[in-house]
Amino acid sequence: MVSMAQTFTLLQKFPYSRERVLAARERRFEDLSKHDSLKKQEILSETYEGPVKITKRVFSLADKIPDIAKSIIPQGYLDMVETARFDSETKINRFEVLNEQNPDRFQIKGETKYIEEGPDSSRREYNISVKVNITLLGSLVEMQIANSFKKGIEKDFENIKEILSSTEK
Repeated sequence: MVSMAQTFTLLQKFPYSRERVLAARERRFEDLSKHDSLKKQEILSETYEGPVKITKRVFSLADKIPDIAKSIIPQGYLDMVETARFDSETKINRFEVLNEQNPDRFQIKGETKYIEEGPDSSRREYNISVKVNITLLGSLVEMQIANSFKKGIEKDFENIKEILSSTEK
């Protein structure tokens, strides 16, 4: 049985301009050790195609699923590569997360839009889909990963707000 993808949307508002939010978004990767949610990530590459910045990074989802599922999932299946494409003109980030050895087993796709609301107000809107094709466990693992991804986005939101508030002083 193949499970349906878990999808979710998330809206986060900042009391800062879009440009300041985007600058803080970039700064969070300057020192990954300062942010718990980023410590286990490694940036593989950053390249540009015109206005699009392409970032590849690696991380593991092993700590994001129940122990019972870990015992069934083969070693390395949860090692993921994210390819993010941020367009500096449209202020939209499109990303895909997958296991390169088994791209049909795990897949997270999403889009983040950064929207200016006013001189000191902006928001970001996430649309994310998590798809796991593992017999018997797919929907359970999808739900766990989707919930973990939401928590990660909330931590990222707090990290960006912390960076922004520290630059006001």
